Parts: sequence; structure tokens; C-alpha cells
Amino acid sequence: MKRIKGLLVVVLLVVGFTASAQFKFGVGGGLNIANLGGSDISGTESILGYNGGFMAEVKLPIKLGVEADLLFSTKGASLGKSDLKLSYIDLPVVMKIYMVKILSFQLGAQYSMLVKASADDVNIKEAYKSNDLSAVLGLGIDVLKLHASARYNYGLSSIDDIGEDIKNNMFTFTVGVWIK
Repeated sequence: MKRIKGLLVVVLLVVGFTASAQFKFGVGGGLNIANLGGSDISGTESILGYNGGFMAEVKLPIKLGVEADLLFSTKGASLGKSDLKLSYIDLPVVMKIYMVKILSFQLGAQYSMLVKASADDVNIKEAYKSNDLSAVLGLGIDVLKLHASARYNYGLSSIDDIGEDIKNNMFTFTVGVWIK
């Protein structure tokens, strides 16, 4: 009987939070400052890239929210005389802890799927893994329908397909508009 009561309490809490949760979605885009890290890489310099796509958030009434984005994003690094240019479809999912009504601390993970890889306009996609995983840490501001975030993505998995330890690392700055 205690289990049934406990389960009933949990169900009621979930339904209560979900019923009063705020759902919103929007579009956004911004700037990436990307570089490569890992034990098998040195002497690279950051390059500028961009991101753009869709974002969605579920905000709970207890100063918590979850944001998931679907973005096209460019990354890579300058390797001296040439630039490594990587294009991905990114899916970051972050928990948002609202410190005050408009300011959130963000922590989560990002899955990325490689779309294109090139150096000196030569296709080198076969040299890189098709998937990437990163940890995400950041801050966000939501004022009325405007959204802005600054995040750091720390590569957790190697992107190199021949066994070297090369990871995507990136600062990303995004500005968006919540449509609903």
C-alpha cells in the first residue's frame, strides 16, 4: 500500500509540474570560436564559425528548465598554412537553472553529426568520425521574447577516425527569438 501511495504522489507531482510548465520554441544563430584539443594535437589556432537553427525549452515552475536546440554549426581550427573546416548538425540539451528570473546557468551535453570536413577545399570527411559528443557549460539570458547564451563545449570523444586523440572545443555565442 505504501508503494501505491508513493507512486501516486510521484505521478501527481509530475502531472502538476507538467501542467504548469511553460513550453516555448524559437530560432537563433550566432558565432562560434572553435579549436581542436586533445593529447595528439598542438600548434592549432582558433577559427571563427557560425551556428543557426531551432531551439525549444520546457520551463518548470521550480526555477528549472530544459533547452534543446537543433543547429547547423561550423567548427575546426587553423593548422598554420591551412584551415580545417568541419560542419555539423548539433543537438545540445542543457538543464537551465534560473538564478534569477532572466538569468540561467546551463549544464548539459551535445551530440553532433558530421556533415562535411575539408582542408584547402579538399573533401577529407572519411578521415573523421561521423559522431561527436561534448559537455556543455554556459550562461543564458531570456528577456521577454529575446534569448542569448554563451556556452563552452568541451569535446569528450575523439573526432579522428585513425585513432588519434583530437577533440572539438568551442565557445559559442547565440542570440535568438522565442516565437511561442
